[in-house]
Order: sequence, then structure tokens, then C-alpha cells
Amino acid sequence: MKKQTNIQTLPQKTQVATPVTNIVLDKEKQSWWSSLTDKQRQTIVSLAIILGVSVVTVIAIKFASNKIRNIIANNAENSSFGAKQHSTWAKQLKMAFDNDGWWGTDEQAIRQVLRAIPSQEDFQKVQTAYRKLYKGRNLIEDLTDELKATEFNEMLAILQSKPERARDAKEGVIYNPHAWAKRLYNAMSIYYAGIFPGTDEDAILAVFNEMPSKKAFEDTKQAYQSLYATSLTEDLDGDLDWSLDWRAIINKKPNQ
Repeated sequence: MKKQTNIQTLPQKTQVATPVTNIVLDKEKQSWWSSLTDKQRQTIVSLAIILGVSVVTVIAIKFASNKIRNIIANNAENSSFGAKQHSTWAKQLKMAFDNDGWWGTDEQAIRQVLRAIPSQEDFQKVQTAYRKLYKGRNLIEDLTDELKATEFNEMLAILQSKPERARDAKEGVIYNPHAWAKRLYNAMSIYYAGIFPGTDEDAILAVFNEMPSKKAFEDTKQAYQSLYATSLTEDLDGDLDWSLDWRAIINKKPNQ
């Protein structure tokens, strides 16, 4: 007789519903801001406030500085039509720089302005007026950009021949043979395109016109010989040839 095995059917396990965890990507529903801690948010807000104020401050300062420059330029512009001659000289120099037609910079106009400035102190005031009129531009830098090296040296010699203080300036031309010698040398040392030698006859005539007498020319000859170890008359003859009768100009002057 077979042994019966009692197989008991076990009750089925009751399936318990487990909670579902929804993983949501930040880019879909949750912003990066909400993912930060409160401390991180506070730090970012503080930085934003500081940086925001800084940017606004920089913009305000930039705007204010431009307005101030325009006001200064307008005031200098208005004063050039009044008693302040320094602004007028500054404007005349800028006009000479801007003569950018076929003839380029007007060196003769620059020379006339520099000759009219009575002292080195006055020239410093012209530089200040130039900077105010043209919003920070530097007159010396513009002179070096617009002129050849020899032309700049000639203009520099004109300025160096003037008294340092305005109160020491006298009407008329200052008697300065060394300055005349330097200007003549630079007028005869020009190279066009850096290759072709030339002569600035206008610069030479300007010096001759300043010399009050034959004695002034003789003193300039001595200064020229002392500075450059060469003869002024020989250099004048070699550079001018037949184009300018410089002896006739000197001979018309009084002896003393």
C-alpha cells in the first residue's frame, strides 16, 4: 500500500505595494536653484548684489567721466575766443596737425604758433589746454607723430630758446645764436621718405627773419661751428645752391 504524502498548499504571499521613488531630472522639473541648500543660495545672492553694485558703479563712473571731459572740452573751446590765448594756440596747433590734404601737416603754421608762445611756462599751459580741448590727447606725442625728427628738433629748439617763466618774457625775438644754429642745422638735415636729403627753406627763412643784424648772423656762425664742427656758410651754400640767395637777406640787415 502506497504511502500517501499529504501535500499542503501553502497560502500565496500577499504582494505588498512598495512606494515608487520618482527620480526627476533637474532640467525637466527641478531647477538648479531649488537643488541648492539655503546657505548656498544666500552666498550666491550676496555675490550677485556685490557684483551688481560694482557693475553699476563702473558704468556710472564711465558715464560721468565722459560727461566731465565733454564739459571741460566745451569750456576750453569757449575760452579760446576770449582772453585765454593758450587755448587759441592749442587750437591752432591741432588745426595744423589736421591739415591732411596733399600737403600733409602744416609745419609752417606750427612754427608760427611756437614762435608766438612767449615762454616755456606758457607752452606748458598750452599743453594743458590742448589736453582739455581734445579729451586727453598729448601735445608732445602729437608733435612727434606729425613731424619728422629734424622738424621736431627744430620746433624743440624754438621752445628751448624761450625764457622759462612768463614774467621773464619780453616782447620781440629773444637773441639766442645757439638756438638759431640748432634750427638751421635741423632745417638742413631733412630726409624725405628716409632716403632723399632735403632742406626746409621756410625754416631757414624763419630764422633769418628773427636775426636782427649781421652781427647776429656772425654770432650764429660761431655757435654753429662750436656745436657741429662745420661751417654754417658752407652748409648753406651746399643746401640752398641757387634756390635761395641767403647772403642777400643777411646783407640787408643792419650791422648791429
